[in-house]
Amino acid sequence: MGNQTDRPSGRLIFVKHGKPAIVPDIPRSQWALSDEGGASARSLARKLAALEPVRLFSSPERKAHDTALAMGEVLGLRVQRDSDLAEQRADDNAFVSPAEIEALIEGVLREPERLVMGEETGEAARLRFAAAMARIVEVGQGTKVVVAHGRIISLWLSAELGFDPVPFWRRLGFACAAVVDDGRVEIIDPI
Repeated sequence: MGNQTDRPSGRLIFVKHGKPAIVPDIPRSQWALSDEGGASARSLARKLAALEPVRLFSSPERKAHDTALAMGEVLGLRVQRDSDLAEQRADDNAFVSPAEIEALIEGVLREPERLVMGEETGEAARLRFAAAMARIVEVGQGTKVVVAHGRIISLWLSAELGFDPVPFWRRLGFACAAVVDDGRVEIIDPI
């Protein structure tokens, strides 16, 4: 899917999970969705309803799956989990300041072949996510929604469409959607 002829013709909507309830003592992959995150997810789903999504896929991580469940209630769609939609694995990284985590994430995005943080390189994560996306694009016609995570969405989509992942990652806020249609990307905020 890395060139124009291989790109899916249907619309894809990538949603970064809603704001999590941050608990520094537990791994990031186990954080739950906050109440604010749930409200934002439902708000975003109301906006996305006009695009008539027909399928809803989710990372297995709790904050993403809870985001997808909240959206599914509004959209009337069942959530399909795919373990390959999980975030770049980094549960072993210590909880650090916002500035430190941003610098680490930027390193992952700029040098995906190098292990900058966590247990998986950005490139390994991107390839895993690509396998999930190959399955997703083959499932029927119509608009599909994929609820996942900022790093992994940025890694995969920037490789597919050939743009700088860092500004995209910075722009993709919690419960924010990147609507991809015919190689163009439109960002939709929840509010």
